[in-house]
Amino acid sequence: MRVDRSTARGLPLHRKPMPPSDNSLQVEDIARFLVQYPPFQDLDADRLRDLAEHIEVRSFPAGAEILRQAADPALHLFVIHRGAVQLLDDGHVIDQLGEGELFGVSVFSHLGPTLSARTPGPAECYLIDPDRARAVMGTPAGLALLTSTLIRWRERDMVEQHVRHAGVDDRLVSDIAKAQDLPSLVAASERLPSMIQPLLNDGVDPVDIGHVIGMTIDHLTVRLIDLFIDAQGEPPAAFAWIALGSAARHEQALTTDQDHAIAYGDRSDLEAIDPYFEALAKAVTDGLEACGIARCEGNVMSVNPAWRRTREGWKQRFGEYVADPDLMGALVAGIAFDYRRVTGAVDIEAALDEVIRAASGDPDFIRRLATTAIKLTPPVGRSRDVVVKRRGEHPGRIDIKRGAITIVTNLARTHAIRAGVTVNRTIERLRSAASAGVISERTRDDLLEAFRLLWRIRLEHHAEQIERGEVPDDYVDPASLPSITGGALGGSLQAIAAAQKQLAEELGLARAR
Repeated sequence: MRVDRSTARGLPLHRKPMPPSDNSLQVEDIARFLVQYPPFQDLDADRLRDLAEHIEVRSFPAGAEILRQAADPALHLFVIHRGAVQLLDDGHVIDQLGEGELFGVSVFSHLGPTLSARTPGPAECYLIDPDRARAVMGTPAGLALLTSTLIRWRERDMVEQHVRHAGVDDRLVSDIAKAQDLPSLVAASERLPSMIQPLLNDGVDPVDIGHVIGMTIDHLTVRLIDLFIDAQGEPPAAFAWIALGSAARHEQALTTDQDHAIAYGDRSDLEAIDPYFEALAKAVTDGLEACGIARCEGNVMSVNPAWRRTREGWKQRFGEYVADPDLMGALVAGIAFDYRRVTGAVDIEAALDEVIRAASGDPDFIRRLATTAIKLTPPVGRSRDVVVKRRGEHPGRIDIKRGAITIVTNLARTHAIRAGVTVNRTIERLRSAASAGVISERTRDDLLEAFRLLWRIRLEHHAEQIERGEVPDDYVDPASLPSITGGALGGSLQAIAAAQKQLAEELGLARAR
């Protein structure tokens, strides 16, 4: 084991191999750390000790560029021991890695890194030499982790491209990353609504604007976690913070709520480690609420003990959701089956993807899932006229979210899972379902067009309410819309109803009315 406290910026320097250290205490510390995280947790004791003995420990100051995009390939595989490392594409942050996570996979290809790696604050990494890195990552667990990691980076990069296309600069993200306390984060988050109206005026794709809001909430979440760890010390176990529902899909508007969970590494001493994560969940949930992201009315949040489990525990629970009609209610179907790791080293997506892919062949599960997609009915008449209620809490208005957007997301989820596809976002789900032949290209195009129109109406409604000093809601008066938009709305709602009818007929379900 080698220790280098270098503070030099730039690419890692090549170093000649050194014999293992006799400092058995440090070696044991390294081994105890590594065994918490994939793929090291599957190594036998001898291989783990050999790896720990040959680890190089290197410290980096804040702002250090560890790897540079398209420059020299990595000379080691890096494991983050303390602090965080940001991954950047063309200078834009697409992900932030925490303790136990890996980077530097260009060590295997000998090609220039596809992403830069930079430290937002002081960090310490374990460096694994290429031969041992290949041996570890060549195991089934290593290959699975490498595949899921590359998929995650690709998806995050795709979202970042959407954000860039929306024309948003990095100032808000930078201010969130630099925030040293909750009031600073609240002040940064208050700037988000003022960014949305100019994007709408510029004709930016409303789905891209939803990505902007979702990515901003991701950055707030990660910073709240970092601040908690700075104050309370390092986590006692590997974990992942999981976004659920619309947060997982990056389909969030200016009025949204929290849906999240925590996954631990597979441990048996949960009573010992859970108090730390309970406190973390409370700090992040309270912090997001202070930033304007409301608590989930259904209590689908990590402050609820039911939404904190081990990786294996979540896999088992999702299997129960699939098998048990009493457990898989509309709340679970509409939130839990959309999941995405925001930060952390526990690869929860791979475990849950396995359950979902297997469930695609279960006709009873698919029928239950489809039932949630046809249960709600869009407010449209036979002549494409938008139907509003004249009495009740919101007379003369329609619920643009529950009465339209939610139906499209439910249809997309059902069709994607039928196809064995585990992507989250509605647009990608519809495209994947069409590619797999589960829905026609016309149905795909109709639902995509409807989805974009509905999102634009929703976001414009929110922006107008905020400009008037009102609390944004999802109740839209169709009569207030421009005539062209109003006509298009009726056509979109009719297309949604037709897609529901087609699904019901295919599976022999009671038809949506």
